[in-house]
Amino acid sequence: MIEIKTERLILKKPKSGDIKRLIDLIGDYRVSQTLKNVPHPYTDDDAEYWLKRVNNGLFNFSIFLDGFLIGGIGLASEDDGYCEFGYWLGFEYWGKGYATEASYELLNYAKTNTSCKKFKASVYKGNTASSKVLEKVGFKQTGEGEDFSLSKQENIPCLNYEYCF
Repeated sequence: MIEIKTERLILKKPKSGDIKRLIDLIGDYRVSQTLKNVPHPYTDDDAEYWLKRVNNGLFNFSIFLDGFLIGGIGLASEDDGYCEFGYWLGFEYWGKGYATEASYELLNYAKTNTSCKKFKASVYKGNTASSKVLEKVGFKQTGEGEDFSLSKQENIPCLNYEYCF
């Protein structure tokens, strides 16, 4: 099983024992409202689905700090030759550099362990913290668009980013 270690974090697959913590973290509306594919309220069924999805995806991981789940990160291949990059952190872990650290390490791992050389990501307009994370790890803004938010049940303006090796 793949584990990616950073200075402070471990990126690895979650276990069923992480479900309650997942619901507590991502179920916080401050978190779910920043993510396009996360409903609110977040239920046990949502957590079970997420656990299966992460464990079945080769480059989908949970982020752990001192053995505790604090977020998620992953890459998904797209039909257009890109890999979609995304991450989330529990609210209490925002602003501590964890997103940048995990993002940098996953992208470095992807350079040598995947055939994907082009990545894309999107951030809701106004989410300047996530924009800064993407820019710190090498993403460049390429335009604007809209993404549907499950938690808000509406289209939200977003900024699109790309990163290429």
